Amino acid sequence: MARKAKILVYTSSADFVPHRESGGHSCGTFLSEIVEPLAPLVEAGHELHFATPDGKPCVIDNGSKKLMFWGFSRKRRDQALAFIDRLKTMGFDQPRKIGDILADPAELKSFDALFIPGGHAPMTDIAFANWAKGPEINRDTGALLKQFHDAGKPTALICHAPAALGAAPRVNGKWIYDGYAMTCVSPLADQLTENVPFFNAGGHMPDYPKPILERNGGKVSNVMLGRSYVVEDRELLTAQDLYSGKEMGAKLLSKIESFVSA
Repeated sequence: MARKAKILVYTSSADFVPHRESGGHSCGTFLSEIVEPLAPLVEAGHELHFATPDGKPCVIDNGSKKLMFWGFSRKRRDQALAFIDRLKTMGFDQPRKIGDILADPAELKSFDALFIPGGHAPMTDIAFANWAKGPEINRDTGALLKQFHDAGKPTALICHAPAALGAAPRVNGKWIYDGYAMTCVSPLADQLTENVPFFNAGGHMPDYPKPILERNGGKVSNVMLGRSYVVEDRELLTAQDLYSGKEMGAKLLSKIESFVSA
């Protein structure tokens, strides 16, 4: 029988994303994009450990609790909120500071997989150090990604979170994910959020996941909005958006269990 995996869940603690015009809008981690990928891992008995860039708790985006994102099913939404309560018993609301984990090579090596959930929030403090202050990448994120990349350990990101791959370093002038097939939130989804008054973003982000990844050398693809889409390439698993959460969870579980069984 394969051992249980030890999974590092690296979440944003941001509640704000800047606009290129001025100001910004409130945000957080998208509820379904943490719940649906993690649920099968928890049910399988794998061990979750939580970290954020600054050690402060993850903020769930209030907008992601709207029934429109749950097929207008109050039951599904409430089950998701109950799952968050379950995660709190595992340390979700008492995360480690990622820098402290990076400072302990033995602890860092003990993790079998990395998952970064989506929402606008990871753009602010995981992809970038503090996007409200400027476009400096988060070097802790880059160091973390390189550790998992070098070890060939499953690394999964969903929706806006794949932008964090842009923080990964170059080695001998070449991005460590150069030429990888990947996906992220569709530009069309961001255009709708920012330009359609119903969604009320109120402005435009300074940059977007797809161009960030393509500038670095990623081979990024998307499908029609509303369809599930998960791309696997070597150790990397990326998912387009909230509609891909369940598929991400199933594929991540399979990838992790294959890794720990090898």
